Amino acid sequence: MIDIKLVREDPELVKANIKKKFQEGKLALVDRVLELDVEWRKEKKSVDDLKHERNEVSEAISELKKAGKDVVKKLKEAKEIPGKIDKIEEKAKKLYDEIKDILLSLPNIMDASVPDGKDEKDNLELRKWGEIRDFGFKPKGHEDIVEDLDLVDSVRGAKVAGSRFYYLKGDLVLLNQALQRFAMDVLIKKGFLPVQTPYMLNRAAVGGAVSLEDFEESIYKIDGEDLYLIGTSEHALAALHKDEVINVKEPIRYAGLSSCFRKEAGSHGKDTKGIFRVHRFEKIEQFVYCEPKDADAVFDEIIANQEEIFKLLGIPYRVVALCAGEFSGSMKKTHDLEGWFPAQGKYRELGSTSNASDYQARKMDTKYHTGTGRALVYTLNGTAITLQRTMCCFLENFQNEDGSISIPEILIPYMGGMKRIEKK
Repeated sequence: MIDIKLVREDPELVKANIKKKFQEGKLALVDRVLELDVEWRKEKKSVDDLKHERNEVSEAISELKKAGKDVVKKLKEAKEIPGKIDKIEEKAKKLYDEIKDILLSLPNIMDASVPDGKDEKDNLELRKWGEIRDFGFKPKGHEDIVEDLDLVDSVRGAKVAGSRFYYLKGDLVLLNQALQRFAMDVLIKKGFLPVQTPYMLNRAAVGGAVSLEDFEESIYKIDGEDLYLIGTSEHALAALHKDEVINVKEPIRYAGLSSCFRKEAGSHGKDTKGIFRVHRFEKIEQFVYCEPKDADAVFDEIIANQEEIFKLLGIPYRVVALCAGEFSGSMKKTHDLEGWFPAQGKYRELGSTSNASDYQARKMDTKYHTGTGRALVYTLNGTAITLQRTMCCFLENFQNEDGSISIPEILIPYMGGMKRIEKK
């Protein structure tokens, strides 16, 4: 969440940021926070004054006893003060809780580089890599490839779990595992620590990573328990150092491997087939804790790692800066990597890199030693590889006219020497 000090000192900046995010309905909340803050500080001062009075009364009682004088009146005063303090503190807590709820709903202050705009058409292309292949035949879409090669069973998946669930089969299981280990090896060489995270988190942990107001509709809640299935390992890694003071003189780099669970409500055309948009998928997420001064360099490092993975695989891609209306309110800025899908003739999102600044850390109370005190860390996250979507892109780019799929040279050892995926 954003800092209450920022709202106090520059409410117009906060309002301008809200407008840029197209969240005008939250503008009145800024004024409401300022009103509540005045009340809260007034009540807090009253508590401080009463505590000071309590100390003075205690000292007076001590002096009267030493002098052998009557202390009945002062003792009565002393007994009344704790009740007054409790009553005011209860009121102050209610005010603070309302302030905090509003602050949690306000978006992070965006970076100056974020393009203006409301939706995908306003995103800014930054760079492209790779040569678009000339197939010499009409390439098939991934949804047809997995059916032709019998690599996915969505019919039985839907029968036992509902739409957008599936059984992954045969060589696609091996490809899934090969891509995971390949991507993890790239990150390990760069100093990332592999972490397999919990698949469930309590509300406080999830709410520390994302705005539940924005995200709760897309994640699964466990009935009767204070637990949610994670939408990404980012959520679990953001909570890893909750309520801790950590050493980030050198950024702490994690590579989180997990299944991810998303409701993915609504219809998305051809995405209802295949495994591009599903309720459960695997992903390796980069997550870094660092000092504010290192955040820009870490951001560039994270997205460069994802680009390296796709360059080594030989999959064409582009990187785009998301416009203000396109990314999460928890983030300062977000860049997407989009892979080339030949059958569709367009680039599609395969992962995102984001700088959350101190927005997540403030909710998680994760700090670092500055040398003279403590300050909130910065957290950054970025996809290394999203397996199901990447496999869709992989199958389309490496398909052959006979229906088989070629395995790029760098991945052959991870596939146990297999050079092609063919129909069995």
